Amino acid sequence: MFSMSVPWWEFVVRGIAVYLFLLVFLRLTGRRQTGQYAPFDLVLLLILSNAVQNSMNAGDNSLLGGMVSASTLILCHLLLSWLAFRFPALARLIDGKARR
Repeated sequence: MFSMSVPWWEFVVRGIAVYLFLLVFLRLTGRRQTGQYAPFDLVLLLILSNAVQNSMNAGDNSLLGGMVSASTLILCHLLLSWLAFRFPALARLIDGKARR
């Protein structure tokens, strides 16, 4: 339950890579809020989460590995939120502009 099959830092690297990939991918879809997603888009998000799980955990299903992966994603989100708050140009890049 607590023994990991890969080193802890590999979870961190994999988590950051998946976070950045999904951030860019979801940004390219052009939707700003979850309410703007059609049911098909929400199904796609659920399938994506299942697909990237294996790339994040490298086949390790330990409790500790899951906690490291989840912590990495949360820290990535907090860091990006702080950077977006600190640098308005980055916030515009991440959030985009409203369309008329």
